[in-house]
Amino acid sequence: SSGINAEWPLRPGDRVFRAFDKDMDSFLSQDEWVLGLSVFLRGTLEERVGYCFVVYDMNSDGYISREEMFQMLKNSMVKQTTEEDPDEGIKDIVELVLKKMDHDHDNRLSMDDFMKSVKEEDLLLEAFGPCLPNNKSRDQFLADLESGNVEVD
Repeated sequence: SSGINAEWPLRPGDRVFRAFDKDMDSFLSQDEWVLGLSVFLRGTLEERVGYCFVVYDMNSDGYISREEMFQMLKNSMVKQTTEEDPDEGIKDIVELVLKKMDHDHDNRLSMDDFMKSVKEEDLLLEAFGPCLPNNKSRDQFLADLESGNVEVD
């Protein structure tokens, strides 16, 4: 059993919220919000890898499974109008991802597998869909925050 419930897969925004909500009480404290934004906006590579891993580990079991990869890739792929079954293409991509990133060959990605892969090729950080702001958005938010254009209570 994969431990995936009826509400799975969570929407990307819900997964981001869950990554910020460290005590898993379904509320963000001021500390959780500030810490989350800190990683989100200025985190080290290791912090951003950890954040993305939590977002991608949809059922919070400590691994990114084949099924999780499939769901995330399926949700982030552009729909093609071809005769070919799109699910087959996604399954092929999952196999390629595992071949590239599954360093301990257990058919799933651990945090160690993910960290090692991203350190070898940083483009793999958001391999299963975007979960960090792009540089332009991040820089604009930080500039607005520093100039006082963003109100923080």
